[in-house]
Amino acid sequence: MMTTGAALCWTADLYLKKEMAIFIDALTAIFSLLYPLWPLIPLVAVRRLFSRDHSFSQRIRWFFLDSFLGWLMWAFFWGFVIWQERQPLFFLPQRVNLPGFLMLGAVSGSISLFWLILIWREKHVRLSRIKKLADMQALTPEAFEALVAKLFKANGHQVELTGGIADHGIDIVVKNAAGEKWIVQCKRYSGSVGEPLVRDLYGTMLHEEAQGAYLMTTGTFTRQAQEWAEGKPMILYDGEALVELIKKVQSRD
Repeated sequence: MMTTGAALCWTADLYLKKEMAIFIDALTAIFSLLYPLWPLIPLVAVRRLFSRDHSFSQRIRWFFLDSFLGWLMWAFFWGFVIWQERQPLFFLPQRVNLPGFLMLGAVSGSISLFWLILIWREKHVRLSRIKKLADMQALTPEAFEALVAKLFKANGHQVELTGGIADHGIDIVVKNAAGEKWIVQCKRYSGSVGEPLVRDLYGTMLHEEAQGAYLMTTGTFTRQAQEWAEGKPMILYDGEALVELIKKVQSRD
């Protein structure tokens, strides 16, 4: 004969199972309704292409990454519905819907994986790889920024890569042993950096209330740019000077 306590536990267990079944059914219904909206994924991600806070290559990268992350979410919706032995709704013809959905995942996933591997390699660029100016000029802009960041770290500074997001031209923020804040702008150029860029960086330095600024380039500086920076808390490194600076770090290792 079932005791009162056992009966209560049995009743509570049945209630929980019933509530769980209702919850699962509700989720299945919601996911089934959401799944047909998957073609909107790239349309939502396309906003990344119009962001002014990133370079064009970064915007393309974020577009595909956002598309893939959205696809993963919708793949979960689809998988959950199938797991419940239901069929999601279809707005597109079934012969087009599934191949199109899988194609979106394959393309956005492959490109995102390629970019993530490339970013990882860029962030792990080594100072020891740089032997001459051509080695630096062969780097991507992001890899050049990572290299300069490593150069400051090797000289005992605290370094923060801004990632190019709303940075007003700031690629790296450096704090020295005295606690001073210096901003760094990196230009992977093969030509010359002129006075306007130096002026802009100086304005950014004042706006950010930094104690000084570095302008690092794989190219050269015009005479006007060098003259304008004289007497100001700005340090300009052209490509040849950067190579010499890197060699000094390499000689200490």
